[in-house]
Amino acid sequence: MIELPSSVVRQWIDETDGKWFTARDIDNDLNITSQKGKAIRRALLHRFIKEGILERDSYQQGKYRLLTHDLNEIDFKGANPTDFFSINMPFSLEDYVLLFPKTIACIAGSPDTGKTAFLLNVIKLNVDKPYEIYYFTSELSAEELHLRLSKFDDVDINDWNFHAIERSSNLIDVIQPNALNIIDYLEFISGTEFYQVADIFRQIVDKLDRGICWVALQKKRNAELGRGAEFGLEKPRLYLSMDNGQLKIIKAKNWAIEGENPNGKKFSFSLMNGAKFVNI
Repeated sequence: MIELPSSVVRQWIDETDGKWFTARDIDNDLNITSQKGKAIRRALLHRFIKEGILERDSYQQGKYRLLTHDLNEIDFKGANPTDFFSINMPFSLEDYVLLFPKTIACIAGSPDTGKTAFLLNVIKLNVDKPYEIYYFTSELSAEELHLRLSKFDDVDINDWNFHAIERSSNLIDVIQPNALNIIDYLEFISGTEFYQVADIFRQIVDKLDRGICWVALQKKRNAELGRGAEFGLEKPRLYLSMDNGQLKIIKAKNWAIEGENPNGKKFSFSLMNGAKFVNI
């Protein structure tokens, strides 16, 4: 390529819609192969940064994002502060914390401590609600999920009313804006830095409308936070840590009872048959 009009590059950048991209992405899509073409592209990226059109990723070199300047004004006067997302939770957590639409709740747990049982109980407690439930699993086969659900002796297998989806990557693409979404669990592919969990959570929130999303994270045994550590605390309005027969509320943003702070509250439990929490 001998010439590279700035309008062509700018149009390509506009179509990214604020998503992170690399110089290589531009080169591949616009077939920029010559050294001269790449030099022009570098100069254009530098110019767009100076003009406030682009920003560089402060963590990863060579990544850029289109800055969006749209003002999405919040109609706080017309909002209903009692318009919660109607959800029942294990341990009666709805008595301690409220979840609003367009929010994330997170449960972090070490392997085999009850994360999946917790999330399946979330489904069980809300199968009769007027919204759809989507359960995205990265490890359970149809047979394994059937076996896990059959351990709930008070629910017939045919009465489980939810969508079970096998999915381990590109989860943002399938989040249902007005449903109860459950991700069991969020895997980190090779090359993904843990700090990027904050960006993944932000993308999930952006995809939601009236729905919410529960996300399970793996964590080291006896650690308090899951993968992503403090970066994973930014977006969730409820963050739980599960380990060694104990559930702890790490973060509860909206208290169910004014003046009663549930942050730090702990629940001891036993898990029967991989399905039922007892001795709470």
